[in-house]
Order: sequence, then structure tokens, then C-alpha cells
Amino acid sequence: MAYIYPTQNSKFRVYYLYKTKKIYIGLYNNSESASLAYDFVQQIFEGDLTVAAYTVDIPISFDKFISCINFRDSNFYFKTPIYVYKDCFKYYLKPDLVLTFDLKDLLFFSNTRIHKRRDYLYTYMGDHQENILRRFGFTKSMIYLKDYRFKNGDRYDFRRENIEVINHYYGVKKEKRYNQTTYVARIALQNTSLTIGHYETEIQAAIAYNKAADLVNYRLEDSPYPLNSFPFLTRQEYQDLYDELVISKRLTHRSTQNRVCSSKKWRGVSKDQSSYRAIIGYNKKRIYLGNYPTEKRAAQAYNYASLYLYGPNGYTNEIDPLVYSNDALAIAKKLEKAGVLKQFSSIVEDSPEYVSTKIIEL
Repeated sequence: MAYIYPTQNSKFRVYYLYKTKKIYIGLYNNSESASLAYDFVQQIFEGDLTVAAYTVDIPISFDKFISCINFRDSNFYFKTPIYVYKDCFKYYLKPDLVLTFDLKDLLFFSNTRIHKRRDYLYTYMGDHQENILRRFGFTKSMIYLKDYRFKNGDRYDFRRENIEVINHYYGVKKEKRYNQTTYVARIALQNTSLTIGHYETEIQAAIAYNKAADLVNYRLEDSPYPLNSFPFLTRQEYQDLYDELVISKRLTHRSTQNRVCSSKKWRGVSKDQSSYRAIIGYNKKRIYLGNYPTEKRAAQAYNYASLYLYGPNGYTNEIDPLVYSNDALAIAKKLEKAGVLKQFSSIVEDSPEYVSTKIIEL
């Protein structure tokens, strides 16, 4: 039985039934072309046509041609032009443009169409475009042959065994110096590339880049430098490495440091990955007060330290409540570590009540 239905605008909609699956073939201008399309699909399912048999004059679309052949051979029907092999699948973007993927990516690409504009391959994620390389952990700034390469030379073979990432992180490059491997961290500043430092490991270089990016981001109104992420590090592990790494003095110049403490909303607050960092200046030193889950908590931490160090004349962010007493002990420890808290023992014994009382008295 042929499933050819006329429409209200004098066209014909064609369907084909195979293994209880009713497949939409296409919309045709007249009954003759609709019948030709139906007969050709029947030839696919009852014959042995292969992907290589496609020609431009066949009566169905290229996407539908691939989908039908794959359905016949694998018993899986996909709306996207995919043909499944034993250890991979191919996505036929055009007859002469074939992308290869691991089977683990089948679920995603069987429901997502790939588009191409020049050398840019992308999918639509909601209302925005996303480079398909992002699915494989690539960042926007990664450059072909500099930061990654395809081992077999095929730029359309996205199997993970074929992808080699040379530089995994923003601003990091692997170099050999005097027969030793080092990792160089660099950041682009005013049309020049500033070397942040040379480090023993890739992780150290990536965190050093973050440290430099944090300093530079405070001077930018728009398009801040992106930061590297480290899901395998705890917040404390990351912070310990962050604090101990030395970066170029050109980035830690006092004029730069002064800008670091300035925030668009609250003084002494900066964005750090998924949290907010609080910093205060005292006796020509920048004192780290900790990382907090919200910008408000970081601003309250700054207020605590400001009231303790400068008294009632110290600057405080306009926020309600002015401080968050549960953070008092953590702030006291940071002040002691910086050598500016002389009565730390009593504060530990009575915190947070002691610190709260001292601030209220001020």
C-alpha cells in the first residue's frame, strides 16, 4: 500500500511503512514525482543499495537516503543523516563531506543537526550556536595545529582516539628548554603577549594564567579574560596553588594591585571561578580574606576586616546586614596569617561573638 496523501495546496506528501515505522519521505509537486519517490524508497528497503549509490538525480533528499539505508541495515531510524558501523558512526553532512564519531556520541547527534559555514561546524543549542568542538572539551581560543591536531590528518574524524590536545588550558603552551619540558603561561595585553612565567606542570601554568587574568579583568568593562577550570581540584587545593604561584612582576605592579580591589558593585570583591574572593589593603599589603559562595558574603567579609583594621572610619560596603557573623572565625584566621591580628587567641576562643562585639563597640 502506497502512503501518498494530497494536500490542500495541490501537493503530495509521501510516507513509507517499514517494520511498523511510518517514515515521512517528503513533499512533492505532483503525483508522478511522489510515486517515483515511493518506488525508490521501496527499492532501498527491498534491495541492496549502499551509501555510495547516491546520485543527485534520485527522487528523495540525501538526508532521507542515508537515514533509510541505515534503518534497513541497523534497524535504527534517525532523522539525521547517520550511518552506524560496528565501532563508529558517520554523519553525512553532504555526499562529499562525512564526519566520523565514536558510538558514545550517537545519542546526541542522532537528535541534533550539524550545520557548516565555511570551516565552522556547529549545532543549535537553544537559541545560540555552539561549535561541535566544545563537545570534545575544546575552548574557543584553541587553534588547530597549535593547541590540538587530528592524528590521521582528517579534520572531520572526531573519534577521541584521533584527537590529540597539545595545550589543554587557556594561555598555556608546552615548550622544551635545555632538553627539559616546561609550561609557559602567557596573556595578551595591549596587542602584545606578556609571559606570566615558566612552570613545571601544566596545572601550575594554567592556575598562574588564572591569577594573571584575575588581575587584568578588573580593568575591563566588557569581554573579560576567560578562566581555566579544574573540576578535579577542591577549592582549598586550588587556592593553595593559586597563593603560592609567582607571576610576572609586570602584573603585580602596585598600580595594578590597586585596581584589583575595585569592584563595580562592592569594594574588595572579585569573581573567582564559581565563587567570590574578598581582599583588603592594609599597611601596603593585600590581605586575602577568603572565597565565598555569593558576592554579598564576600562584601560582608570585607566589611568585617575593614571595621577591625580601620575602626569606624574604615570604608564599608553599603549592604544589609553590614556583616555576616558566621564568617568571623575564618576572617580572623586570614588576618592572623597576614600578621595583622595580634589578639587572635582570644578571638578564636570567643569568635564570632568576640569579633561581633568589638565591631559593635566601634
